[in-house]
Amino acid sequence: AGKRPRLRTKTSLFHKSNQTKPNQITTMSEKEGFNEVLVEPLKQFAKDSVHLVKKCTKPDRKQFTTIAKAIGMGFLIMGFIGFFVKLIHIPINNILVGN
Repeated sequence: AGKRPRLRTKTSLFHKSNQTKPNQITTMSEKEGFNEVLVEPLKQFAKDSVHLVKKCTKPDRKQFTTIAKAIGMGFLIMGFIGFFVKLIHIPINNILVGN
C-alpha cells in the first residue's frame, strides 16, 4: 500500500549535512507537521483577532457624523463623475456608430 508523504520542516529543505544518504530528507511526524502548518497559524490568527476586537471602540456621535458626511460627499462626487462621463460618451458614441 502507498504511504502518505510526510511533511518537511523548513530547515529540512536546506540543511542536509547530517544525512548519510544524498536523497534522504529529514522528516517529522505527521502530527507535529499538522500542528506547525495548520493549527499554530489558526491559533495565532484567533488570538490577534480577539485582541483587535477588544481594542476597538465605537465612534461617538461627532465621529460618526463626520464619517457619514465624508462618505456622502464621496458618493456624490463619484455619482457626478459617472454622470458626466456618461453624458460625454453619448454624443461620441452616436458619432462613431452613426445612428
